[in-house]
Amino acid sequence: MSNLSALVSDLPDQPGVYIWKNDKGDILYIGKAKMLKRRVGSYMRKTGLYRRTWEMMQEAVDLETIITNTEREALILEQTLIKKHQPRYNIALKDDRRHAWVRVNKNDPIPTFEVTRDAQKDGATYFGPYGSTKRLDRFLDTIRKIIPVATCKEPWKVKRACMDYHLERCTAPCEKHISKEEYMSLVEQMCMYLDGRSEELTESIEEQMLKASREMRFEAAAELRDRLSDIEIIMSRQKVVEFDGINRDILGISRTEQAALIEMLIIRNGRLIGQDNFYFEIDLEVKDSDILTAYIEQFYFGLPRLPNEIVLPCKIPDMQQLSEWLSESNGHEVKVTEALDAKSRELVEMANKNAHRALRKMLILGSSEDEIVHDGVKELKEALGLSQAPMHIEGFDIANIQGTDPTGSCVVFQNGEPDNKMYRMFRVRTKDTPDDYAMMREVVFRRYTGVLERGHTLPDLILIDGGKGQLKVALDALKELGLEYLQVAAVAKTEERIFTRGNLEGVVLDYGSEGLHLIQNIRDEAHRFAQRYHHKLREKRFTGSILEEAPGIGPKRRKALIDAFGSYDGVRKAAADELAKVEGMSQSSAKALYAWLHTEEQD
Repeated sequence: MSNLSALVSDLPDQPGVYIWKNDKGDILYIGKAKMLKRRVGSYMRKTGLYRRTWEMMQEAVDLETIITNTEREALILEQTLIKKHQPRYNIALKDDRRHAWVRVNKNDPIPTFEVTRDAQKDGATYFGPYGSTKRLDRFLDTIRKIIPVATCKEPWKVKRACMDYHLERCTAPCEKHISKEEYMSLVEQMCMYLDGRSEELTESIEEQMLKASREMRFEAAAELRDRLSDIEIIMSRQKVVEFDGINRDILGISRTEQAALIEMLIIRNGRLIGQDNFYFEIDLEVKDSDILTAYIEQFYFGLPRLPNEIVLPCKIPDMQQLSEWLSESNGHEVKVTEALDAKSRELVEMANKNAHRALRKMLILGSSEDEIVHDGVKELKEALGLSQAPMHIEGFDIANIQGTDPTGSCVVFQNGEPDNKMYRMFRVRTKDTPDDYAMMREVVFRRYTGVLERGHTLPDLILIDGGKGQLKVALDALKELGLEYLQVAAVAKTEERIFTRGNLEGVVLDYGSEGLHLIQNIRDEAHRFAQRYHHKLREKRFTGSILEEAPGIGPKRRKALIDAFGSYDGVRKAAADELAKVEGMSQSSAKALYAWLHTEEQD
């Protein structure tokens, strides 16, 4: 570490790329910096590092740097090196597929439409990207029945028409079966279609149809009419999602504890013309904003053609800087923005749902036991500053009406969903007078005493219904058990404020957020479960039927006990000798009943 410190202190305050290596010379991480000395120096801190970064620095023994003229040059170099080396600690796309494009160069003697994965800035026009070449080939076969353009390579060198001409999917410009002017019109129509310019395309064909009719070329006019009808049918199948004509990519994201998937909806001229997804293997401690930043840097800077807007599900750092760099590299304005208006948020939600579906399909087909992380779980991790996602949450509440039959409940939520089989109920026995603090302490203590004895899994987060007082007694109970390291939060009904050990001022989540919804669901479920058991106990106490649960007490003995003492409360207050005097009771049965009445519990 002292050698690394010396290397870092010698770095200049200039932009560049830095590379951390282990003792074998393997690359651990590649990063960029506006000022190398300041950025790389932040890795030398003893505290405050992410777990993943801390683990990397335990391996790092060497540092290499490459100085660049600008931060943008550093970004381009960083992404090139990441794609080449795929370092273990970088956020990197795990599929090395290059996405498919439709390429056409209008300057060729006979322009053709070619499916390619080798997109370059070579003066040609590219449409895409598309995830599947097979799907793209089928798509072009379909549309070429309506707009019959060539897809072969260098058709001006071909000596005779190919099978596509006989299948009516090409007009054979190679053999001059169509004039250059007419063929270029078809090329323009195909470009309009691929670009989603539906209105412009239909207007162009209508104009040609009317011109042919005026010139009495009725066969050509009929052919254009049929083409227009077919195109309108296909266009109607493309979902219209916007009406302002701006080209947009809408991004959504879905997570598991070990992976992330970004879904991209491709919107051109207001129509959803395609979608694709991109997979990352990454721990849940890495924020969504960091993954989205890495995706934009690794994906968009290498594309030959970009949309006007890239709409994100959350805000990321340096959005303005990224927008400027993408605009500079693409020749037109490209805006990276968070979804702010209602329509954009609706589209992002659509992208999120598709990301969830795609990731779930991937997990099923891969036979993975991993789970997609509930949005509320992710939000709670961020809002409460937890070191790991609270996949396992246990919620507690006390039901106590007029000081009788107090009960406690523990409900269990796994990945944001209730796990009813794991619920537990408690008959509070340490206080006969109302004291919510003492009762909460008892229930928490008894719950985790049982968990430790049985070797069950401890929760990622304990949620207490109440304020700072309930939080304190829960923490005291856990400390007595040696579990003070467990994460605990208390939810006060006023403002729905959440108190934790490290934040006694409290956190207020955004109204309508998934994190708040999850907390409310857990609290309401704990309250419902505690109340249900409380009412059950009250009913049993009034009828005396609660004695049915006592060992060795059958219907005759229960009736005799109620007749003798008037109620369940009377039986419970009786001494063992008094119980033994009841008809049908013996000394041994009386002692057993007395012990049960004063020690019974439900967990």
